[in-house]
Amino acid sequence: MTDAAAGEVPRRHEQRVELRKEACTMALYVALLAAMTALPASVAAHASFVPLIWGVTVGLAVAHWFAFRVSARLVGEGRVRAHDVRSAGAQLAGAAAVALLATVPVVLLPDSAEVEGVELLLAAFIALVGYAVARGGGATRVRGMLYATSVLVVAVAIAELKNRLAGH
Repeated sequence: MTDAAAGEVPRRHEQRVELRKEACTMALYVALLAAMTALPASVAAHASFVPLIWGVTVGLAVAHWFAFRVSARLVGEGRVRAHDVRSAGAQLAGAAAVALLATVPVVLLPDSAEVEGVELLLAAFIALVGYAVARGGGATRVRGMLYATSVLVVAVAIAELKNRLAGH
């Protein structure tokens, strides 16, 4: 194996890691800001949740994609690099994965339990990601659970702050 070929393998691995990071970042972002946002009772009583979930997800993902694309051009001297296109694709895939996950309780649960089901499932998703982070870093199961709990507490605090600043 040549030195160039040997250097290519770690580089590809790093690129895949970066794309997974982008997908996970967007998934957590959408889960936190969209799914954990408390709806006013008047909206919750009349909402069809599948279009609401997908509308919020697509709206957030498109807004993020727009900002990402403009900033990529700014940093890339007017050009969007292939890596930036792959990153944007990974981000959109992460957002879609969360929207699919959030759709499951809407399909399976009665109307009266949809909102709580979505909130609980996505809270569990956020905590599970926190647990995976801790365990991936070598933490014991107990430390992983503590880290997952702290991640969830911070996520709920951020969502609560957002709701208070938004006035609902």
